[in-house]
Amino acid sequence: MYCMKKRAVLLAVLLAAFVVVNTSAWAQSICDAVSGNLVVNCGFETGDFTGWSFTGNTGFSGVTSSVTYVNSGTYGAYLGPVGSDGFLSQNVGAAGVTSYAVSFYLYNDGGSPNDFTVYWNGVDVGPDLVDASGFSYSLFGGVLSGNPCAGCNTLTFGFRQDPAYWGLDDIVVLGGTSVPEPSSLILMGSGILGLAGVIRRKLGA
Repeated sequence: MYCMKKRAVLLAVLLAAFVVVNTSAWAQSICDAVSGNLVVNCGFETGDFTGWSFTGNTGFSGVTSSVTYVNSGTYGAYLGPVGSDGFLSQNVGAAGVTSYAVSFYLYNDGGSPNDFTVYWNGVDVGPDLVDASGFSYSLFGGVLSGNPCAGCNTLTFGFRQDPAYWGLDDIVVLGGTSVPEPSSLILMGSGILGLAGVIRRKLGA
């Protein structure tokens, strides 16, 4: 049943992507305009996962120009593994830097089961969303301690969305402690993992 629904939704995504590609001008993602962003292909504007490693359950996931899964620019990622988690990761870092401001935009179609969290150097740093209700693109972020060398920190997104999809776009990692656009942040980080329950309640409201 889930697979049938997935195929129908995926077909709609691909058709919408075809329409957008043929009617809209190419645009730059907002993350590309962030000076010092350490993330390669931060808004998936290559039209694929270039610069990223995609492991685990890679089913029902990819890059699309469907407006549903695009926060800015032309492309965004749709993520919908069924039955187990997929993982999208990239190595980032800068010489002499030990604090990193990490932010990203996340969308959820809703439905359950679903889960989404972030790992930094293999450690779960939240937001640990589980069976979250649907929500529009929202900014998540926090400041994390890391290793002071180029490419020696691993940022990983873990996700599952059986009946539908997550959307992921505009990922930023900066050396320092200033998170872009902090006014609407839902924070993550090892020092504030207690907020996970609050986040679930807020998104489920």
